[in-house]
Amino acid sequence: MSWTTFNPPSVKAKLFSSFSEQDIAYCDALSALILKEPQIREFPDLVALGFWLRKSNLYNLLKPYQYASFNRQPLGMLYHSAPANVDSLFVYSGILSLLCGNKNVIRLSSRRGTSSNILIEKICQLADDFPEQNARFQLIQCDYDNSELIALINSVEGRVLWGSDEAIIAQRAIPMPAHAREMCFGNKFSLCLLDAKTIMAEPEAKFGQFVQFFYKDQMTFSQQGCSSAKAIVWLGSKEQIGDAKKRFWPALIELVRLKQPFSDSEHYQALLAAQQIAANAGNAFELIQERGITRLGVSSISPFCTNAHKGSGLFLELSLASFEQLNPMLKPANQTLSVWGVEPKLLHEWLTTVQTGVDRVVPVGEALTFSINWDGVDLIDQFSRKVNLHKSFSLE
Repeated sequence: MSWTTFNPPSVKAKLFSSFSEQDIAYCDALSALILKEPQIREFPDLVALGFWLRKSNLYNLLKPYQYASFNRQPLGMLYHSAPANVDSLFVYSGILSLLCGNKNVIRLSSRRGTSSNILIEKICQLADDFPEQNARFQLIQCDYDNSELIALINSVEGRVLWGSDEAIIAQRAIPMPAHAREMCFGNKFSLCLLDAKTIMAEPEAKFGQFVQFFYKDQMTFSQQGCSSAKAIVWLGSKEQIGDAKKRFWPALIELVRLKQPFSDSEHYQALLAAQQIAANAGNAFELIQERGITRLGVSSISPFCTNAHKGSGLFLELSLASFEQLNPMLKPANQTLSVWGVEPKLLHEWLTTVQTGVDRVVPVGEALTFSINWDGVDLIDQFSRKVNLHKSFSLE
């Protein structure tokens, strides 16, 4: 595949100062175009991105970084490799790098979906009004072994790799300068922690909202997002958990029936993965498939469960009497823990005992909300150079 640039530059790209008003205006203009898209209601990821790009939101996000004891400068040229499973993700990391003043080249997957194509269209529409930002936010498509891409990577100040572990390992074989920074975001296995007693106690209106939030977290990207839960951890007694399941699953299955988020092929993939886990993991005891949802009861979350799980509506179900029982099962790949009904004090106390796994804890409904701190990495800091001045040069 030859090198294709979707938004060719009309000016030479140059570095900007961090958090410039011109860059923020570009983001605000992109937000307006996205939110005016006639098909916007069909793409909840674009709705979320459109609001995230608004000037008011960016000011709030960047405010903690505005005042520091050092001078913040751009890192330089960054290469981003976008994943195929979450269409809009490339904009988040690319825009944060742009706001830090950097020049960016973003390689898009040939398997991208409709959301990505809409974003490409909107970004191209802004090229004439924002030529300098367009030149620093270049969208390309090519093979990994393309000679132009290899030459670019050989000279970057940083690269950001999103995708499967295998794809990232293959890309890391391409050398870059010794001083360059590398940020890798590979395979993740996220969890949802539900307090059974709370689920049963919720009034109908709040329970319905909870089910909608859960659906949004898991089904927006067909459970392919790294922060979408692949396992549900039920907390409570055997009786409480049994009652909560009887209330929760019929409500979710009805919502899935109405919205049909999965294809027949995905239903088959989920069932096949569940059967493989049940046959090989040695810790499974109940397999249920109903209207697009596949549930597999397990006594623990083993590495085999993590590796065999491919999303598509498969949920492992684990019942625990206490938080601490989860600790031995957590691994570095466990990213997001979405939570419903757990007291904050108990959650804080438990997290002090977690030494491995869990990079972010969010309420159900916020799993897909992008954060500057991702996988435990502060992206603003990683996309910046910090120039420290000795105290003898203080202006105070």
